[in-house]
Amino acid sequence: MKPIFIALASVLCVSSVWAEDSEQLKNTLSQNTVRGSRESRPSAEIFQSTGGINGLIVQPNKTTPLAQNLSQVAQSAAPLPGAAEKETVSEAPDKDEEKIKGKDKVNEKDKDKPAPDNQKETVFKEMVVTGEVERDSHYTSPSTRVTRTQIERQNAQTTEEVLKYQPSLQIRQRYVGDPNGVLGIRGADMFSTARNMVYADGLPIHNFLQATFNGAPRWSMVGPNEIDAVDIVYGPFSAEYSGNSIGGVVNIRTRMPRKQEFYVETSLFIQPYKLYGPDKGTFIGDRQYVSYGNRFQDKLSVFLAYNRLEAQSHPQSYFIDNTGLGQTPAFTAPQPPSGTPIPPLTDVTGGIRTPDTRGTPSIIYGDTGPEKVNTQLFKGKLGYDITSELQAIFTVAYEDRTRNQNHPRNYLQNTSGQTFFGGPQNGSQPLILPNAALDGTSFDVLNRGFGFSSDKRETLNLGLQLRGALTENWHIDTTISNFDVLKDTRATAFYNPSDPNGNPTGQIQDFKKFSWLNYDLKLSTPAVLGNQKLSFLSGYHYDQYNLSFRQYSLTDYATLTRGPLQANRNNDGQTSTHAMFAQSAYRFSPGWDVTVGARQEWWAASKGVVGSTVVPDRTESALSPKVSLGYEPGPWKLRYSFGRAHRFPVIAELYQSLSTPTQVLTANALLKPENGVHHNFMIEYGLPKGYVRVNVFRDDIKDAIQQVLTASGIQTQASFQNIDKTSTTGVELIFDQRRILNSKFDFMFNGTWMNAKVDEGPLVNFTAPNHTPPPAGQLGPDSFNLTGKQRIRLPHWRANFFTTYNATEAWDISFSGRYTSDSFNDLDNKDFVNNVFGAQSDFFFMDFKTSYRFKLQNGLKSRVSFGITNLNNDKAFVFHPYPQRTYLVEAAFSY
Repeated sequence: MKPIFIALASVLCVSSVWAEDSEQLKNTLSQNTVRGSRESRPSAEIFQSTGGINGLIVQPNKTTPLAQNLSQVAQSAAPLPGAAEKETVSEAPDKDEEKIKGKDKVNEKDKDKPAPDNQKETVFKEMVVTGEVERDSHYTSPSTRVTRTQIERQNAQTTEEVLKYQPSLQIRQRYVGDPNGVLGIRGADMFSTARNMVYADGLPIHNFLQATFNGAPRWSMVGPNEIDAVDIVYGPFSAEYSGNSIGGVVNIRTRMPRKQEFYVETSLFIQPYKLYGPDKGTFIGDRQYVSYGNRFQDKLSVFLAYNRLEAQSHPQSYFIDNTGLGQTPAFTAPQPPSGTPIPPLTDVTGGIRTPDTRGTPSIIYGDTGPEKVNTQLFKGKLGYDITSELQAIFTVAYEDRTRNQNHPRNYLQNTSGQTFFGGPQNGSQPLILPNAALDGTSFDVLNRGFGFSSDKRETLNLGLQLRGALTENWHIDTTISNFDVLKDTRATAFYNPSDPNGNPTGQIQDFKKFSWLNYDLKLSTPAVLGNQKLSFLSGYHYDQYNLSFRQYSLTDYATLTRGPLQANRNNDGQTSTHAMFAQSAYRFSPGWDVTVGARQEWWAASKGVVGSTVVPDRTESALSPKVSLGYEPGPWKLRYSFGRAHRFPVIAELYQSLSTPTQVLTANALLKPENGVHHNFMIEYGLPKGYVRVNVFRDDIKDAIQQVLTASGIQTQASFQNIDKTSTTGVELIFDQRRILNSKFDFMFNGTWMNAKVDEGPLVNFTAPNHTPPPAGQLGPDSFNLTGKQRIRLPHWRANFFTTYNATEAWDISFSGRYTSDSFNDLDNKDFVNNVFGAQSDFFFMDFKTSYRFKLQNGLKSRVSFGITNLNNDKAFVFHPYPQRTYLVEAAFSY
């Protein structure tokens, strides 16, 4: 369980200039408008959330002294008229939309009054909006926000999809409900999962136990309809966060009810799909969400929610022989060991010729078939106001998730019309020998690829928060949370039941212990010793991650009958971190502020076991200083931020060596922590209901942790290594404006150019798929020096746009697009063929959604929506194929 203090909101002070303009700002307050970005000067963040995770909640039905203070501070912090609104997309439908904001500025009796005629459209625009969510407090870091309105306008069936239009960000969602939805921000590629942090109401859902595709955040612990707003904070420029914020931090804020409410939503999505030959199909999914909330006696808040998702994916992987094709009857692929008999070749039909990503002529002979996922999330939150300024919230979430892949497809038939699965294999290791012939070309069919697989996972997440004002000037935000996987098993069959040379054996991976404990305590004051120009924040952090992994043989996949323990695959480990941090902001001149902070961390890795080998315990410590200088003349904002960050290895990188029929991954208990120096310079200009911003950023990291592939082909081999020096240089442009030229259009665009490379790297002993591994201790013909290579899975260009036409007060139409240039998947940068299976290809996805809202009897409100994702049906790959054109129908009801 994990505590977090709400006080970060208080890291800033009110300047004398704002005091001189108080009369003008009072007029602004009277008009119920709030202008200014979340990156405004430190005093603009007083009383807002520490860490952007969950800020102080002041109940809107009370006019308490603190609530009045909050309202006045929020208004007084706003720049002069004409400064920018910072929500990334519009929060309300037209010029009067700001009047629905300010939950801390009105009391309950005012809320119950009927809205004036010019506000009637708000009953359509937000059926479940809580009110204005606290601005993100990280003014030292560039950040963007996704609002509830933006979410409703997207085709977002899962929480990770909410982020897909944000700057310098990419999520590898292979299909709706993908359990491996890894996140990449700026120079942190999608497989560098420990370089990004994700919080939901202060509870961490990032997974710092595993790495690469297994290390995706546990997005499914949050239903997309729970969300009020999401803040994306870029870079490690706040002392509140560890070095795991190298890429950025995602802070999800979910709703708490202010009165009795019911909400129901259901959706259906359909994807016709065709890529390679027989893989054609139509894949269907559906989702249901139900929630109930209420507030009792102006003290106790209750929120209950249920989210169910059932989805069927298109094929995720294809069976391919890219080891080098031969001409029958000669065999020109890698030679078998001396004395090994070459099996007879079987003439087949149905194979599909294609180059692989390195240009090697290859044959695809099957696919893994659809994956079917079913997720059920039960969520409960209980909030209690200890005082009018101090609130405790208890959260419990239980998830039940299954995944099955039991319909792999074999494209090959022999001359008798029977399915050809390949010949018998020699032992547990695949033997690269040709056993099939397609139109005079010999190739190898690996029958161990056609087996079934299934996962079962049950997870419990508990959290307790205390946040608010302790005294008039001191604020607290503390959270304790415990994430515990009650059950997590992953079973794989080695052979297809229809294979005449197969058997029912397989293996099962059992994560017997998989848990983390987090605690945060933050205290802050907006005025040190009454000095309104000086604010202060300090805190303590503790985390502990535990993993115990076992792998067993399966004697019968159908009944999941376990055989002996594979003791050489045991993985155990624990990591823990203690940290203390402090940060202070000083307004030393009108328009100027400087913030200085530091974070000291003590990290330990213990109880490590790799196979049957006990790994010695380790300890490390590091100090990470932070500095930020800001200047805000009129509508302009300029800010330079510097941060040093140390990212410690996670358990999977240290201890988790894994083996499957197609992959061997070796951990490295001697990995050094990543050591980074990071810079960001921001220029922003405020527009009416919008802003234009440019960020220039630079990251230099020593000892970057990378999964290094040493052999590819029928069976890949990889290990975790430190890369001596890497760098990332980038430029980011954001334009965001509502009601452009007083029209009915809202428009957002962002684009990023980035160059990520290895400045100094080791020699990599690599074996390409079409070559034989060299003898032990010798370099193979494909070995290369990593220095000067582009870093993998990091494109040079990213761009997104999102436009909405507010046709009427009840009807809106949104059109959007996402572009990413291609990148390398292989460390030696020799995968030059794009748009084939295995590539990190470029893509341009266009999306469409239209929604109509209307009121029914007795106050019941409704929304119906129709959307199309990947409208242009772009066929692209993120190694695996991305979804093709998908149709969505959605209906929601609220009361």
